[in-house]
Amino acid sequence: MDLSPVELGTVLWEVQQYDTCILEVRKRIEGLPAKHRLTELAAELSEARQARTDRERELEEIGHRQHKLDGELDLLTSKVKVEEQKLFSGTIMNPKELQAIQAEIFSLRKKRDEMETEDLELMEETDRLAAEAAELKAKVETTESSEALAKSVYEKELEELELEIAGLEGERDARKLKLDEETIAEYEKLLAGKAGLAVVKIQKGASCGGCHIQFSATQIDQYEHGEGVWRCQYCRRMLVK
Repeated sequence: MDLSPVELGTVLWEVQQYDTCILEVRKRIEGLPAKHRLTELAAELSEARQARTDRERELEEIGHRQHKLDGELDLLTSKVKVEEQKLFSGTIMNPKELQAIQAEIFSLRKKRDEMETEDLELMEETDRLAAEAAELKAKVETTESSEALAKSVYEKELEELELEIAGLEGERDARKLKLDEETIAEYEKLLAGKAGLAVVKIQKGASCGGCHIQFSATQIDQYEHGEGVWRCQYCRRMLVK
């Protein structure tokens, strides 16, 4: 579509306004509290799951240690009984041999006492870890529920904002249809390279609305008495009235 210089400037300005609004909505999406809450909850959930896994692994390791220790205790108890039977059987009369058996029984009982103490400590540690694992399991479940709720809120807000963006894009694209391909390509190149700001006006104080560099009196005079689209000689953005 052939546009007059004034119409071209007007259309470009309108397109820029819609792109600015779209950018603002996208920033709102990035700043949604529910989005940030989801990030926090994901970190909390990962930490809680890892802690729960660690406790469960520790419980499993202690279970193996306790099972092994119980087997050793049973074997040791059997040895004590065998030695006691020898001692009280009345078949051994040699004092030195009897003394050796008594010493062996004393040593075995001492070792058994130590192992029973260790077994008790393992039981206490098992109870502690089991309680922690239960707490972490509950924390994981609670955090999962919070995450599901935050996700629901975020998805609803996101859907509303994406619909807003779609509406803005529709209005913008309808205006872009009035522009030729070369102008669109140049506009989009500037938009991408100039932080989303391709088309600007001269601000009060005679400076560029993009880079804010002051124009000379001659440049301002040309701008005020001319028509169409100019280019800022400093930042190369499009200047319109």
